[in-house]
Amino acid sequence: MTARSHRRGSSFWRVLVTGMMLASSSFLLAQNSNLAGAPAASSTDPVEAESWLKGISTDGYVSLSYTYNTNDPIPRINQFRVFDFNDTDPQLDAAQLVVQHPVRESGQVGFRLNMIAGSAMPRVVASHGMHIASTFDIPEVYLSYVIPLRKGVRLDLGKFATNFGYEVIGGYDGYNDNFSRGFIFGYGLPFTHTGLKLSYPFIRRISGAFLIANACDSFTRMNGGITFGGQVAIATSKLTTLTFNFLHGPERPHNNHDKRSLYEMVGTWKVSPPLSLAFDGLYADEDHAASNGSDAIWKGLAGYSKYNFTKAFSAAFRGEVFADIGGSRTGTTQTLRGFTLTPEYDLPAKLSRLRHEFKRADGKVALRGEFRRDFSDRNTFRRGTGFTNHQFTTAANLIYLF
Repeated sequence: MTARSHRRGSSFWRVLVTGMMLASSSFLLAQNSNLAGAPAASSTDPVEAESWLKGISTDGYVSLSYTYNTNDPIPRINQFRVFDFNDTDPQLDAAQLVVQHPVRESGQVGFRLNMIAGSAMPRVVASHGMHIASTFDIPEVYLSYVIPLRKGVRLDLGKFATNFGYEVIGGYDGYNDNFSRGFIFGYGLPFTHTGLKLSYPFIRRISGAFLIANACDSFTRMNGGITFGGQVAIATSKLTTLTFNFLHGPERPHNNHDKRSLYEMVGTWKVSPPLSLAFDGLYADEDHAASNGSDAIWKGLAGYSKYNFTKAFSAAFRGEVFADIGGSRTGTTQTLRGFTLTPEYDLPAKLSRLRHEFKRADGKVALRGEFRRDFSDRNTFRRGTGFTNHQFTTAANLIYLF
């Protein structure tokens, strides 16, 4: 089973994409002339526009995988998995294309358009009101602007990936150390938000963010309420970080009264050049969301480690526990545990050696294997046509990014 149900679509995303492009260009040309006392647009404006256009980048990411479940479940579905739910079925997890103009300094305007196609990720992360197709999704489409106020307040408007979690959806600008996603990622947290996010670097080692959005994973309004959240990130030293996330708001269709609250702390520690550690702790509750009508609670803790034996070869380990009290997340009250080992071998993809015109496609290839054991205190994993309290899967994964 997958962690999210399929959503129905809306054409509003086309308006946002078009407006994003038009607003970006027009704002760039107008921003200098709108300053108090500034002269009218000069002949240098086209040069500035051309410079801005040159700042637009395109990047890509492709992930292919194959998973085998020793339980031989019927149907061939890996229980409580997010993207790797198909058993013994080679799949294109995702083919991603990102077109963006990043913003880094005060007064800059930019955008990000993130598109993914494939048999796994699109159908899982598709938002309510933006289900384009089961094999295609736009997880991010937003405008960015850095307000020239003190150190610069970054504003993101549109649909963007959540700030929650140590694990990410994955793409060219960052993928997880483990191939499969954990229970916290799949069942405890949102994938995306649609709304407004403000980010600000308070001091050198402390930054914060605040967002106002629709319900989680909802491109259109599901109710009359508003979800709000925030983040505080602290670099406690050059080698350690702590990040605090929270979220609160009504999350069910046509229900403004029952609220969901999420609280999370993520920490990272670069122990030595080859060894890194991390943890992700989550506590969440939702009013009257349990299967018996009482308040639902879900909580989890995951630990991560990665060791680089050489520049090309590494191995990552994840151990986690996730408790679903009330069955609102996995369909039944249970405690899940998982242990995952992922070896990885990286090598450069020098397509320019074939033809100089392919230089833009030069990137990296990652070859990964995975061995994962899951347990539950209930018999919720399929074994043949019956059920048991565990499952063991192996996987092979190929990643190409540029």
